[in-house]
Amino acid sequence: MSLGEFDSNLLLGATGFVGGHLVEYLFQQGEISKGAFRKGAYLKIMDGNGVQGVEADLLDHNSLHEAVEGVDTIYSLASPMPYGDEGFEEVNSKGMLNVLEVARETGVKCIVHLSTIDVYGFDAGPVTVDTEPKPRGAYQQSKLTADRLLLDAAAGGKAPRIAIVRAARAIGARDSTLSVPLIQMAQAGSVTIPGSRALSFTHPKDIAQAMYRSATSPLPSGKTYLVKSFDAAPVELAAAISRALGLEARTKSEGLLSRSRLPRYTSDQLRAGLRFEGPLNWDEFGYTPLFGLSQTCEEIANWHRKEPWVAQGA
Repeated sequence: MSLGEFDSNLLLGATGFVGGHLVEYLFQQGEISKGAFRKGAYLKIMDGNGVQGVEADLLDHNSLHEAVEGVDTIYSLASPMPYGDEGFEEVNSKGMLNVLEVARETGVKCIVHLSTIDVYGFDAGPVTVDTEPKPRGAYQQSKLTADRLLLDAAAGGKAPRIAIVRAARAIGARDSTLSVPLIQMAQAGSVTIPGSRALSFTHPKDIAQAMYRSATSPLPSGKTYLVKSFDAAPVELAAAISRALGLEARTKSEGLLSRSRLPRYTSDQLRAGLRFEGPLNWDEFGYTPLFGLSQTCEEIANWHRKEPWVAQGA
């Protein structure tokens, strides 16, 4: 089947951390996919998994329309993180409106959007399926804006079938904002990490599984699914990564005189201790987490052994 026929996927954000794992997952499922990228993006992950790269920008209607032609399902993962150049507010509002408009114009059947547990706000307690989002920061609010635009479109009945996957903090191989700093600190012999409460984490391959299942299951439009792989306290995670690396690093909580090397937003996530709790709606779309704490940390360690330059040059 050619990409010009309806039975293919478009990944928005295919070159990102989670997007790269979704590229691999869809390839393993035998799916035909296109991956949208912005000029200057690193394309190795797509080239190695049979994905046709198409240059597009969510804020450019014409380039996005061209990328979506012949597509059956859109996997929406393109959202800048608050780690430097911002830009997330416009992408999550105007960009999402463009996605919805282009999807209607081209006859897309399904949009699966990756959201985040952070929309509930960093002062939230345990999150259940009945918890109302109460974002505090600009990034959290922008993510909820994208969610609501999609849900409003689904309620209006003029959009493709829509599913939203709200995932807990992602961690795994190729994660530069948590895994790499933890590796670097472990190599230095001392890991200082903020936060004491257990929080939920999601392996990117479990996120990929959840997005694929929500796209391919006969589900009603406008559903939101809460997804995680495991719960762990930050010090427990740091110690597990050190063990997987074969290092005897000292692990301690952040204090007044000892600060973590993690990016600020990552530190805020760990301090918040957000976690999904209670019965979740996984049975509705056949999701089962495949990664626990030990397996995730072993994978991170194996990735580092294969590509040690990543942590050295970060």
